[in-house]
Formats: sequence, structure tokens, C-alpha cells
Amino acid sequence: MSNKHQSWGWMLAVDFFFAGAGGGMLVLAALVELFGNSRMSLAGNLLGPAFMCIGCIFLIFELGKPFRAWRVFMNPKAILTVGAWTMSVAIATAFVYAAMALPAKAFPLNLLPFDPIVWRDWVWAGKLLAVVNLITGLVVATYPGVLLGRLKGRPFWTGPGIMALFLLSSLVTGTAAHYLCGFVTEAPSVVVWNALPGVFALLLMFQLVLWIGYLWIKQSGATENEAAAARRWTSGDRSLAGKGAFLFLGTLVPLVLALLPNPAAQAVAAALVLFGGVTMRLLVIKSGDDRTYLPGEKRYNLRLPNGDEAFLHKSAH
Repeated sequence: MSNKHQSWGWMLAVDFFFAGAGGGMLVLAALVELFGNSRMSLAGNLLGPAFMCIGCIFLIFELGKPFRAWRVFMNPKAILTVGAWTMSVAIATAFVYAAMALPAKAFPLNLLPFDPIVWRDWVWAGKLLAVVNLITGLVVATYPGVLLGRLKGRPFWTGPGIMALFLLSSLVTGTAAHYLCGFVTEAPSVVVWNALPGVFALLLMFQLVLWIGYLWIKQSGATENEAAAARRWTSGDRSLAGKGAFLFLGTLVPLVLALLPNPAAQAVAAALVLFGGVTMRLLVIKSGDDRTYLPGEKRYNLRLPNGDEAFLHKSAH
């Protein structure tokens, strides 16, 4: 029997990573615009919505019917629909905001007889777009955790804790991505860019504490199914990836490197943060394979055909 309808694959984890990092980048850029009276680098402001577009592509293929993806927008009561519309608005407004910093003489704008970005010098438009990006970016960054936390049949996911973990990871990966983008196109405020390693170091510290607390609560104070799922992270088959790849290489090591007064070390730290963000999402999605079954559900699944039985082939003819 195929388990496609019962579990999600790696493409959803990649979608969650790109969408979350993109949402985190929008939040940081909006905060700098609103309260710092400055902007992040052009590369960072363009990469945020681009990341979300990449995430959408992976989600479309994960759903299994790429040419029917438009149906995701058609059910206003579904959480997927809310997420799809919010991400669409975030992508659109983020690109409009990023366009304000595009040089008028840059290619291909220099080929046009006029400047198509007529809102370039509208200060109020930048502030308004920042407000929209802040709200939609927070929703996009938090949305994966909300989606997973509502699924009570997956013991590792259930509860509000997973929502906080995804939001925190989105903010730290978004901050790290902005820092790396500052090496590509210089940020208007060098002071803000130089402060980013300290920001994602602080977020990494909270991430480390929150994840240790989450695993401890799941393992010691939750149901037996939740405890069993958490033990796979701490001492089971997922412990090497969970403790080694994510908590050590993707959280603790970049935390230390980010505090060093060396841009090269801080750049390595930012890259490790992105690695940790991908690893975390892959592990969390894989943890969805641990299920709380209804009475008799396993027996029912064992009795379902595999798809290659002789009587199925005969009936097809």
C-alpha cells in the first residue's frame, strides 16, 4: 500500500525552509525600514520573495498535481488556502518593495525611455509596504508550525511548541541569509549589517534552549507516543542528525563563530545556520512518520492490497 496520503516527503521540508527563510527575511527588512530608517541590501530584499517562490515550486510538486495547484486558492476555510494567499501577497509586495532600490540605470531598466518604478521615491510607500511585509512575513514564517501543530495524530508535532520553533528558525535563517547577501550587494546601513551576526547569535541561543526544552518536555511530560518520538531524536535512529547535524553543527557551532570579530568566521556561521535550518525541517517532517493510530487502523491497512495482486490485474482486463 502506498503511504503517500499518510506522510509527506523531503520536498515539503525544502518548501518549509525556503518559505520560512523568505518570511524571516521580509520581517527583518521591514523592521529595519520601520524602526531603523534604512534598508537591507538589494540582494537580500530580492532574495526574500525569491526564496518563497522556490518554496512554492517544491510545494506544488509535493502536492502531486502541479496543473491543479490553483485549487489550493479556492477553499477559504482551509489552512492551506490561507497560507497560499498570504504567501502570494507577501511575494508581490516584497518584490515591489525591493524594486524601490533598483538603480534606474541598471539593466534592463536602462533600455526603457522612462523609469517604470514610479514609486521609487515615495517614502510613504516604503513604510506601507514594510508594514504589509512585516505582517505577511510573520504569517509565512509561522505557518508551517501552525499546520503541523494542528495534526494531533503526529505525536512529535502536536501542540503549540512546534509553531514557536518554526518561527524562531525562520527568523534566524532569514537573518543569516541577509548577512550573506551583504557580501553580494552592500547594505545601505553598514552598522545594521555588522550587527546581524550578533542578532542571529542571540536567536541561535534561544533556538538551542527552546529545542532542548521541547525535546525534554516531549520525552518526560507528554504521552508515551510523544515520548517515543522524542527519544528517536535524543538516543534513537535520528539522534546523529538531530544532535549532531542540527543542534551541534547547525546551532552551537555557528553560535560560537558568530561571536568572533571576524567576517569570514561570521559568514561560515551564517552558512551553517542555513544548513541547520534545512536539517531541522527534514527531521521534523520525517518525524511525522511516527503516528498515533486509531483502534484497528493498523489491521485495516495491512489488509489493503499492495497494487500488484493477481486479481487486480485480471479485473483491469
